Amino acid sequence: MSFTRYCLGVTVGLLFSAGTAQAQLITDLPQATAARDTLFQQADMLRERVQQTTPKFTTSRKGLAQQRHVVKGRTVELTSNIASTTPLSVAAKSSKWRHRTIHWYNGTTEERFKLKQAGRTVLREKRINGVVTWLQLQPLLYKKSHSGSYLREGYLVLDGKFYLLPKASQ
Repeated sequence: MSFTRYCLGVTVGLLFSAGTAQAQLITDLPQATAARDTLFQQADMLRERVQQTTPKFTTSRKGLAQQRHVVKGRTVELTSNIASTTPLSVAAKSSKWRHRTIHWYNGTTEERFKLKQAGRTVLREKRINGVVTWLQLQPLLYKKSHSGSYLREGYLVLDGKFYLLPKASQ
């Protein structure tokens, strides 16, 4: 009885440790820098394309001295190269984006950008004084694209691989 309980305990322990095992962290500077550049390039390209192809957008300014600016828009351009032949409604194809800029009294400018495609958040980005401090990119629904996350501390995930940038290269 005790031997069976011991074997069962070891098996459960091995299953839990295998399920929680972390992927290998890549700290090679050229690989990590290339992954960061790829992620930033994909996010910038997506953001620029969405903002430039929006036919109509709205702006709002709240607060004293126009310290907070919000720009919202909607576009259908991201779905122009649909690979599947399944017809989708216009609402499911459209992409909505929101760009919020706050000018703090201490001189700091904070920007947040959010892009939703078919109700799913595809891109979220935070910049402070023009420097990306946080980025999350999900794969697009209708096109092949990269996915990943970036933190200002140098932690980076690109297509399921984990990278760590040295402090000097951030």
